[in-house]
Amino acid sequence: MKQMIQKLLVLVAGLSVGINAFAAYDFEVDGIYYDITSSTEVTVTSNGLHSYSGNVVIPEQVTYGDNTYSVTSIGDYAFEYCGGLTSVTIPDSVTSIGDYAFYYCRSLTSVTIPDSVTSIGNYAFFRCGALTSVTIPESVTSIGNYAFRECHSLTSVMIPDSVTSIGDGAFNWCTGLTSVTIGDSVTSIGDYAFYGCSALASVTIGESVTSIGDSAFYECRSLTSVTIPGSVTSIGNDAFSWCYGLTSVTIGESVTSIGDYAFSRCIGLTSITIPDSVTSIGDYAFSYCDALTSVSIGESVTSIGDSAFYWCTGLTSVTIGESVTSIGDYAFYKCGGLTSVTIPDSVTSIGNYVFGNCTRLTSVTIGESVTSIGNYAFDYCIRLTSVTIGESVTSIGDYAFKRCIGLTSITIGESVTSIGDYAFSDCTALTSVTIGESVSSIGVRAFGSCRAMTLLESRAEVPPACGYYALGDINKQTCELFVPIKSLDAYKAADQWKDFIFITGVDFDEPGNVGDAVSENGGVHVVANNDSIEVTDADNAVKTVYNINGQVIYSGTDTTISVPENGIYIVRVAGQTFKVAL
Repeated sequence: MKQMIQKLLVLVAGLSVGINAFAAYDFEVDGIYYDITSSTEVTVTSNGLHSYSGNVVIPEQVTYGDNTYSVTSIGDYAFEYCGGLTSVTIPDSVTSIGDYAFYYCRSLTSVTIPDSVTSIGNYAFFRCGALTSVTIPESVTSIGNYAFRECHSLTSVMIPDSVTSIGDGAFNWCTGLTSVTIGDSVTSIGDYAFYGCSALASVTIGESVTSIGDSAFYECRSLTSVTIPGSVTSIGNDAFSWCYGLTSVTIGESVTSIGDYAFSRCIGLTSITIPDSVTSIGDYAFSYCDALTSVSIGESVTSIGDSAFYWCTGLTSVTIGESVTSIGDYAFYKCGGLTSVTIPDSVTSIGNYVFGNCTRLTSVTIGESVTSIGNYAFDYCIRLTSVTIGESVTSIGDYAFKRCIGLTSITIGESVTSIGDYAFSDCTALTSVTIGESVSSIGVRAFGSCRAMTLLESRAEVPPACGYYALGDINKQTCELFVPIKSLDAYKAADQWKDFIFITGVDFDEPGNVGDAVSENGGVHVVANNDSIEVTDADNAVKTVYNINGQVIYSGTDTTISVPENGIYIVRVAGQTFKVAL
């Protein structure tokens, strides 16, 4: 019983030294400890006391008792925490280096790995901070997870053609590493493989690599250029995120997906071509790439992720391929240099805040397949003067065009059924609005602060229900309201619509003009005739003609009035208002 208690006390004490403390070994020769693995082979192991120090030379063979054994491997944890170990010579008989084999050997400066070794285990050289160089022989086929993590003094690595996989975090936080050559047999670069290698200036990726793992080159701030070969099919999440110095990226023709945050905060990147092989661009993929000026998105991309180009303040042009069906929330938010965007007919939805704060955006064409415009989609696009909304749009989200102070006119298509709260609020230059026949509701303060409006046309037969103060800030004393003639009485009785002083009923379906004007008192008629406007039964009255933007183009008593170009015009005569189209 006394002996058992002593053994238990020794075991408990060992837990404070390390997981391998007081581990059993089979025998010791010349200060090296061994475990017998077969009748002819042994592996180097630990005595559990981290006692290896100085220069250690491991023999090819060792004799113990009557037997001679070949030393074929360095076992798991064999040299872990040996702070005094400075160098190790590994013989040609060794084929594998186990997990944690040299873990936290902080004084280890050199290791010779022979051509016989085929695998380097997980965490094998983790935190060997003094290790300045390592030669990985042509026999090695795999480098384990975190094998060389935090080897801060390691400056260069050549991974031979024999290696097929680089494990997760293999060279993670090797802050002194400046160059890496990845052999042509490597098929995968693991997650976090070169994460935090802040001095890494160049990397050559072999032609057999098919995948670049998540955060593989995260925070490699000295990396200036990367060529991703044609063999690569996927770029992982955060793969090159925070690579501040990266100015040039060539993406191979086989890449099908670019992961979330893949190139986020690459503030030196100036241009990117996304090949036709790519089908998806992940969330935040190029966010905060301040120097990025142009992007060409390939013809196979079907989705642009949320915030994909978020805060790319230098971006001036974007070409969106014809296969894109969805543009995610915040995709181009705060792209302050973007001047024009054409959204192809393939796109069906524009997410929330997609072009919000694009302060230099002047024109937008929204394709014919878009069904919804998200909340804040174009909020604070202060230079936006022209918007074409496709005929498939059914809803305009809350705040969609809020604070577009350069927008002067807008036509809301025939498929739109709802206009969201504050949708055009603070569009202080807006003078002309046409609302399609399907609109049934207009949200709270949808046209708030739109005091410059001189022309409002609603083609809906049933007056759209108006949220609180939806039309409240429009000057009802001066703004002309045109409505379907058969709905004139309904508008005159409807909330907020009835407050307009000038309400004119128009036959929008009559060919040749937008409603040959109808006067409640009869008499005066206004019609389009080729390139002029003719007014009858008001010979001596003053006629004032406005263009669609509310600008006066004629004022006088002529009965035939020439106009500068075909378009829609408003005519005021004898206290009545008419609308004609040439």
